[in-house]
Formats: sequence, structure tokens, C-alpha cells
Amino acid sequence: MIVDRPSSHFVFVVPEDHVYRRYNYINHDGKPLTNKEYLESWGKWLVFDTAKELADLARLLDPFVEARDVPAIKYDRQKIEEFGLDRCVMCIYCHIARRDAVWDILVSVGVQQKAWAFERETLERWQPGGANLERWIEGRKLSPQQADVVRRQAEAQFKHLFGNEDAIFTGIEQ
Repeated sequence: MIVDRPSSHFVFVVPEDHVYRRYNYINHDGKPLTNKEYLESWGKWLVFDTAKELADLARLLDPFVEARDVPAIKYDRQKIEEFGLDRCVMCIYCHIARRDAVWDILVSVGVQQKAWAFERETLERWQPGGANLERWIEGRKLSPQQADVVRRQAEAQFKHLFGNEDAIFTGIEQ
């Protein structure tokens, strides 16, 4: 199911059960992941293209998401200017044990580029001092005081989300 909320920077592709029946797609073989398991084994294939091409790709992949062969997808509605990229990004999420199977699905719909990242790597980039957060702060031209507030908020959010490594990972609001 393609979930396109105009107020969000991202467009999501998730199983309909996730939207209407609280199905947690962040799992391995049907078992929800703990925070520790999420950080150790959840990742994503990255695809870079125009927003239009990613929207077309999302429509091709939606049946694989509904069949739960691909857990979930999100992609940029438009370029994030703060990062200076000339393309948008699509993240195709899965457990490391499903990485090759998901890659095979991507190839079957025409994806040729291959880039993988673990979620823990992405989360590290969004923590204080991390490349993504610092580039975002710089791109927004925040004052030093505003930047410090953003860094403290990011640190507090990560502690709140991942403070208990045995808790079931419930996602990050985006």
C-alpha cells in the first residue's frame, strides 16, 4: 500500500495490514525485532533516481510489499536540498537474512545499482557529530544555539528509542 501524505517529505510503501491491523513489518520470520536485533540486523537497499522514477518503482514493488517479500519502502518526495544530492533516495528495508532475496526482487524490476546500509549506520549519521545531522544543520543555516538544541534533541530521541535493548523496536516517527 502506497502511503502518500503530502505533509511528509517521504512516501511510504508498507503492507496494508501495517496501516489497518498493526502488523509490524520490522520482523524476522514473523518475530518482531528487539532494539538490539534491529540495530544488528535491519538494513536497506538504497536506490537513487528522480522522484518520478522512484514513484514508478514504488508502484512496481508494491505487490512484493503486500506479499511480504519486501518488508517496507520509503522514498523522497523531492530532493533534500541540505544534502546537495542531485537525486532522490529510495530505501528498501529488510532483515540481513533476506538481503539477497530482496536484491533479486529489485533486479527483477530493473534496478541495477547496488548499495546497502545497515540502519545502525544511518542512525549513527543522525546523532550529534554525525555527518547527516551536521550537514542538515549547516544546510539549514542554524545558529550555534539552534544547532545545539537540535543536537540535544537528537541525542535524547535516540536514548529514548534505544535505551532498552530488549524492548521491541516500534519504529521512528517520520
